[in-house]
Amino acid sequence: MEQQGKTIIDYLDILRKEYKLFLVPFVLILSLGVLFALTLPSIYRSEGLILVESQQIPDDLIRSTITSYADERIQIIRQIVMTRENLLRIIDKYNLYENQKKSGANDAELLELIRKNIFVNLRNGYGPARNRRQNSLTFSVAFEHPKPAIAQGVANELVTLFLQENLKNRTRRATETTDFLISEAEKLRQQINVIEQQVAEFKQKNERSLPENLDLNNQMLERAQAAFNELERDIKAQQEQVSYLEVQLATIESTAPEDENTPLTPQQQLALARSQYNRLKQRYGPKHPDIIKLQRQITELEQLTSNSKNKLGIPDSENPAVLLIQARIRASEERIASLIRQRDSLQERIHELQNRILQTPQVERGLKALERDYENLLTKYDELMRKATEAKLSKSMEEQSKAERFTLIESPVFPEKPIRPNRKKLLFLSFILAFGGGIGLVIAKDELRGGIHSVRQLTRVTKTVPLVAIGYIDNENDKARRKRFFRYNLIGITILVILIITIIHYTYKPIDEIVYIIRSRF
Repeated sequence: MEQQGKTIIDYLDILRKEYKLFLVPFVLILSLGVLFALTLPSIYRSEGLILVESQQIPDDLIRSTITSYADERIQIIRQIVMTRENLLRIIDKYNLYENQKKSGANDAELLELIRKNIFVNLRNGYGPARNRRQNSLTFSVAFEHPKPAIAQGVANELVTLFLQENLKNRTRRATETTDFLISEAEKLRQQINVIEQQVAEFKQKNERSLPENLDLNNQMLERAQAAFNELERDIKAQQEQVSYLEVQLATIESTAPEDENTPLTPQQQLALARSQYNRLKQRYGPKHPDIIKLQRQITELEQLTSNSKNKLGIPDSENPAVLLIQARIRASEERIASLIRQRDSLQERIHELQNRILQTPQVERGLKALERDYENLLTKYDELMRKATEAKLSKSMEEQSKAERFTLIESPVFPEKPIRPNRKKLLFLSFILAFGGGIGLVIAKDELRGGIHSVRQLTRVTKTVPLVAIGYIDNENDKARRKRFFRYNLIGITILVILIITIIHYTYKPIDEIVYIIRSRF
């Protein structure tokens, strides 16, 4: 309990002697503390509480297109609500910060002030991340202002903006999602139309070589080859018939002359040449020298007989048998020519069918590639249309407020009591500071002055009790000195008070306003 040879009793004696010195800082600090405690403006807080309700319709039936968490959306909506346009509109509507406007504050400074007085706080947090969507959430929107009516009005305005912006934000995002899906589905539909057109054109271009026509083409090829073989047989039979008739004709005509040296007529020579040609044709090919020689001879004899007929104007023979055989030969030759034309046409048909069958694998490959692209696009299109339908349902759910929504459970009320300042705490703190300042000044003076100023100090230092203690006897000089000291102290205190009042008037609040506030407090 000792410090530099002094006890608590010594300090109490010092305080008793220097009580005037103690009172000066005590009264001054306490007065300033009381002044600030009474003149600080009261700040009122009006607060609304909003509940984030979960989706009313089960997710298994309709899934929302809004995938962000509620706390993330609250922060997004907070940024939207606290935009420059909204805040300036609120400032103008409620005529906030009049003094700052009069002092020339610009919009940026006013926005900074109102943002400092707006508070958006989550009331309860989420559980584990896997259950984050299932947990409820509440958050508060509050505004602070010296006037309780304005605090309530602005808080109501902010709460209304939060509710409106949440609905607009969710509806807008659902609409954007729906429009995006519909737009992408429309793009796919156009691509599907293009692929369908390409498939149709490809099938039309290769309609005879399509895979589904392969069996039909094979059957047609078999029938054509069978018909070709049949025509070959018919042509061969007709050629044999012509040879036989020509032999008969040659036999009839050759029996007419009795003299062997009598030359044959051109008709007889033509019949014999044709008979030889038909016999050789069955053994040799068309490029054999004998075949070529007979073809040239037959051509010359045909021209000779034709010219002789035209010049004489008489028939080849008047023998009915000859005429009949010649008619049958002409009929057979015409039949052979017709069969050859049919054979050539059928041969072209066979080549065409063979080409179709050979082209079928390539056509099938190209068709499968187009159909594969078509199936992929169609699958994506069906998936997008399904999602677009779900998005439309989600949009309708958002518009009817059946999805997750903000519900006002506590409206901002008129604040009855200010939230700050706590005047009792300020007054108590002022008293503590004033008392500490007075004690500190007295102790500081005693320490600076030094020396022994009491019998107890002398006894403690000398270890001997004095026989008698004689108090200090004032003289005239002491009295004059105390008067001067008192006068100087009074003048100094007066100047200090005036200086403090002046500083408070120009830096804190005008004196008349302070007086009005103090009077209103009491």
